[in-house]
Amino acid sequence: MAKLIPPVDPREIANLGERDVAMALVEQLPDDCTVYHSYPWLRPQRNDRSGKVTLREGEADFVILHPKAGMLVLEVKGGEIEYDHENRRWLRREGSRVVEIKDPFAQARINVHALEEAILREGFGGKGFPCPYGYAVAFPHCDYTGRVPPGAESSAVFSAPDLAFLGERVTKVLGNFKRSNEPVELTREQMHRMRLGLSPAFCLMPVLGRQVREQEERLIRLTEEQVRLLDFLGSHTRAAVRGVAGSGKTILAMAQALKYARQGQRTLLVCYNKSLADWLESSVPDELKPFLTVSTYHGLCAEMCFRAHMPFVPKQNDGNHFWRSEATNLLLEALDIVKDRFDAIVVDEGQDFMPDWWIAIEALSCKGEAGPLYVFYDPAQNLYVGEQLAMPSLGSPFELPTNCRNTRRIAARCAEIREVAITVRTDAPEGVVPELKKIESPESRARAIRDTVESWINKGKLLPSQIAILSPFEKAKSCLAGITNLGKTTLVTNPNEWRVNRGVLFATIRSFKGLEADAIILTDVPEIDSSQAFSRSDYYVACSRAKHLLSVLES
Repeated sequence: MAKLIPPVDPREIANLGERDVAMALVEQLPDDCTVYHSYPWLRPQRNDRSGKVTLREGEADFVILHPKAGMLVLEVKGGEIEYDHENRRWLRREGSRVVEIKDPFAQARINVHALEEAILREGFGGKGFPCPYGYAVAFPHCDYTGRVPPGAESSAVFSAPDLAFLGERVTKVLGNFKRSNEPVELTREQMHRMRLGLSPAFCLMPVLGRQVREQEERLIRLTEEQVRLLDFLGSHTRAAVRGVAGSGKTILAMAQALKYARQGQRTLLVCYNKSLADWLESSVPDELKPFLTVSTYHGLCAEMCFRAHMPFVPKQNDGNHFWRSEATNLLLEALDIVKDRFDAIVVDEGQDFMPDWWIAIEALSCKGEAGPLYVFYDPAQNLYVGEQLAMPSLGSPFELPTNCRNTRRIAARCAEIREVAITVRTDAPEGVVPELKKIESPESRARAIRDTVESWINKGKLLPSQIAILSPFEKAKSCLAGITNLGKTTLVTNPNEWRVNRGVLFATIRSFKGLEADAIILTDVPEIDSSQAFSRSDYYVACSRAKHLLSVLES
């Protein structure tokens, strides 16, 4: 029994004539034959005079692939069919009416040449058709007598009595189209190529860019915890907010700072990371900039020392002592000279603030330890303090346990790294499975990064500003040392250039903390805790920056 495509029961074909032919073909042809029913085609056709290309369409009632005979295109005309010899017209009698129909042999001839081109182009690179091919016409409800019309040949006419022997007739007529006496024996590969020509692979792949936009719409909605937090902060002048990565801490911290600025109160929004501070500052509306100061902690120390006409220069070979301790001492000295204070203070990345820093933070408030203070933090992202967190007395923290940034699959990867459960919003998109590869050679990692970036941009339709490459190490010590372009895409290290789409960003994990990107490539990943630059917290922070796509390249 031959295979019918589409795979339907031939008895369910609506057209009576085609139903009878389909049943005969499927039952009588061998198992290795394929029968295509109602096969449509569309091909470009150039007008020789104008040069304009137009599309020409057609449909073959049946296309038969026979590995021991070849390809036959079969046109079927059911019902009472007549041929007018004098006027060379084909007619169908429908009750008392007689209607003109297309020449079935001309239709079959056009169809076979169109399919010949398609099979050659798609399956055989444009040359070398592997078997005989031809066409025939079936009149399943008529018999004929006399001479066949012009353009036809008796062996290519199948009438009602032939239905009982249709399989044999197909083989015989294809034999008449042979140009040699050699037997026909199509290989499995040739049959596959012919099927490919008739049914080319057609895959509709979701474009990553569109997929990311759809997922983003679901992730940006406020969760119930975030709504409750905004109500909570409205009735508290001092509060700590503890939330997992991606819970919206930074956005809510910004919202709280803007609320005070809109009231005309001098407000400080301070964090640890310079790139995060730059992004927050760029998000402040111009009319609120006189009321809202955005700074890193150390930037604030330097600014106050400058205003107090005090030097702010770390000593050589001082290690981190200056930044951990001496900068705070200088800030406190500067505050004895500079009397400006803030009405409200909002701290993001509070887990990265050393215990002594909180003394200076409180000293920056007009009301000292009684002034409005809001601290947003995540102990799991502690990359610098390296000891038990010491926070101001702000009462029990408000909890933000729900990850709203990442897809479910990226959140699950972050949970594996932390070895804890991470709650995601109920409507969070599933997303793409994070990619994890072990590539020892730096050169091979660089090539893998280039290939991924090119795929995301060219096929996925992402923008360079949606992609960031993170490493535990500075660029000069990474696998991308000395590289300025990834294919046709520029590689930048300045987040401001990245935000305006001048290239894909390279950054260290720690410099990117507090920021996020739709797609992250994490490269040069060593064993956890094998380097001072890469702890479990670093790994967690890096992966949690990816909102929709994550690729990890282990070294």
